[in-house]
Amino acid sequence: MNLKNTYTIAFLVSGGIFLASTMTSFAGPSNGSNLGDCYNNWITWCNDHTSGYPNNCYGDSMDHCDSIHKASMTEIPGFKVKSMRASALRKAKRANVKLVTPTVQPLRRAN
Repeated sequence: MNLKNTYTIAFLVSGGIFLASTMTSFAGPSNGSNLGDCYNNWITWCNDHTSGYPNNCYGDSMDHCDSIHKASMTEIPGFKVKSMRASALRKAKRANVKLVTPTVQPLRRAN
C-alpha cells in the first residue's frame, strides 16, 4: 500500500512539472516597459510561432500592446505611434508564398 502511494505521488509530481514546462512555452512574451518594446517583443514572438506575416497574430498582438500601454499612448502623438507600428512590422518575417509569374502571351495583330 505504501509503494502504491509513492507511485501516485511521483506520477502527480512529474505530471505537474510537465504541465508547468509546457504552459511556459505557450505563454507570450513580456509586454515591455513601453509601447515600442511591446511591439518588438510580440513581433518577434509571432515570427517564431507562426508561418509569417500576414496573419492575425501580428495585428492582434499590436492591438494587445495598444490596450496595455493606452495610458502612455495619450502622451505620444498619433504619427509617432504609426511610425512605431510600421517600424515593428518591418521586422516581421514574411510568409513563404511562392510567387507565380504570369505567362506572356504573344501579341496578336489584325491582318
